[in-house]
Amino acid sequence: MSVNALFTAVSGLNANQTYLGIIGNNIANSNTIGFKSSNPIFQNLVSQTLSGVSSSQEGLGTSVYSIQQQFGQGAMETTSNPLDMAVDGNGFFIVRSPNGSSYYTRNGQFSENAQGQIVDSTGQNVVQGYSLNAQGVSTSGTPQPISLTTSAIPPKATTTAVLTANLDSNISTQTAPTTTAGNFMGGYLTSSAAVGSSALNVTMTYNGTTGNAPTSLLIGNGNGTDNLYTVDSYVSGGTTYTPATLPSGSVVTSVTLSSPLTSSVLENTAISQNTLGLTSVSGILAGSNIQINTNGTATSSTNDPYQFFNNVASVNSNSTVNLSNAMPIPSVGSFTAGGGVITGPANDYYSTTINAYDSLGDSLPMTVTFAPSSSTAGNWNVYYKINGTAAQRQALNSTTPDITFNSEGQITSGISQTLTDVPAYVNPAPGTLPDGASEPLSVALNLNNVTQYAATSAATAFTQNGYSTGTLTSFTVDKGGRISGLFSNGQTKYLYQVALANFISPTGLVSEGNSLYSQSYSSGQPAVGVANSGNFGYITDSALEQSNVNISSEFTNMIIAQNAYVANSKVLTTENSVLRALETAIP
Repeated sequence: MSVNALFTAVSGLNANQTYLGIIGNNIANSNTIGFKSSNPIFQNLVSQTLSGVSSSQEGLGTSVYSIQQQFGQGAMETTSNPLDMAVDGNGFFIVRSPNGSSYYTRNGQFSENAQGQIVDSTGQNVVQGYSLNAQGVSTSGTPQPISLTTSAIPPKATTTAVLTANLDSNISTQTAPTTTAGNFMGGYLTSSAAVGSSALNVTMTYNGTTGNAPTSLLIGNGNGTDNLYTVDSYVSGGTTYTPATLPSGSVVTSVTLSSPLTSSVLENTAISQNTLGLTSVSGILAGSNIQINTNGTATSSTNDPYQFFNNVASVNSNSTVNLSNAMPIPSVGSFTAGGGVITGPANDYYSTTINAYDSLGDSLPMTVTFAPSSSTAGNWNVYYKINGTAAQRQALNSTTPDITFNSEGQITSGISQTLTDVPAYVNPAPGTLPDGASEPLSVALNLNNVTQYAATSAATAFTQNGYSTGTLTSFTVDKGGRISGLFSNGQTKYLYQVALANFISPTGLVSEGNSLYSQSYSSGQPAVGVANSGNFGYITDSALEQSNVNISSEFTNMIIAQNAYVANSKVLTTENSVLRALETAIP
């Protein structure tokens, strides 16, 4: 009599009970990020030979030889966390525990800890990667902990700018009235003055007739506006004069105002007469613009290379024009009075502004203004303001336009302009700005993309290469696993590249829980690299790899395992009945 059937049935019960446990574990983890399902590998037990020949072998049942994980790709689910990552293809994320042990996972549910390190879902294990240089190339040979703690991006002073714009070719005829002899005066402050100051150090030359010096002056505020102040007295050669007594040809070194300054001004801030006497005001209207050439034959070799660009506030019947927002354009030398005037309707002048930056990252509004230089189409002068006051430009020659266009509307001269100073922003200490930034600010302006077509004047792009300091605000991850930081100044910077590991036999990895695996002899050594290279898959950011458990298949397997378990129990009860019948039949 043999009881092998009892033990065979018991082995089947044990094996299928294990099978049901595996199925239950798969189903329980069907929503676990990065989970890989398992399948049992059954084997039959060693058989015994009843009569010494293979045809009479009787099996001894079954057992679960091994439980093998299935590393097939799981579905992708998008998230709102930029640090969530999913590997599409081969590869495991590498994380390191506090005790220095390395683990491998497909669970890319990452976050940032208090130290700025990227950690896995346990909050303990730090994700490993490679530090990157500005070009996105790795600077480290072995993976290291990824930390998003990074210093602010230092500022960069503006050195180049590119303007793309169109200037309307339908410009109005420009008139060219002349100044009443000597009836204009302007210059710069030679030292800074604070709010409440009444006495200002200046550099101005009065070439008008004795007794007709300006009784009021426009003084720039350094922010693009002016204030009008009444003049009490002028100082020239150590002698104090009233406007009614100042001699012609006086070199003025100081001005005393009747009321104190309402805003602080810096050295080299523009100062100019607020009225302009003309031989004719025909065609000049309030709101139009005037260009004042202080010397009609000025060249780079003269001492009179200044030009003033002004808005007309009002026009008086005595051929006097009241000015506002005086905008001086210096080149070299000192200011003297004299020269001609060009005027035109306000809509013929076009201005556009962009922020430039000094070496410490301070934002300085930079305005470029185009003004027709004559009645000849295609001839324009260009004026610049930085931080509200005119910037130094290339040497002025009043007989030659700054830029010209051909009959096809293409720029033919003045393609490159250089702005080399910020007069109202200069500190008394040479070589530095008030905030300590280096000066002068030098900007190479490219006007190659400026056209003159029969269309409304407008800028389509105005860019420059400077920026302020910036702190990290957000980040992105590309397919290669490179983490780029986006900073508050609009700049981006490569930070780290996530490392991946691959194994010859991933089924040999040892599960450590929390979707973590450790290497074993069966898995082999890891091959470490980066995503989107070699046999590694690519990384999808703001996404997670779902469990690869197939619920439908698990339900089917559960039915199979259940039926096998019930059938084995039937074998057990049947064999038990046979044994009892045999026991009853034996006396």
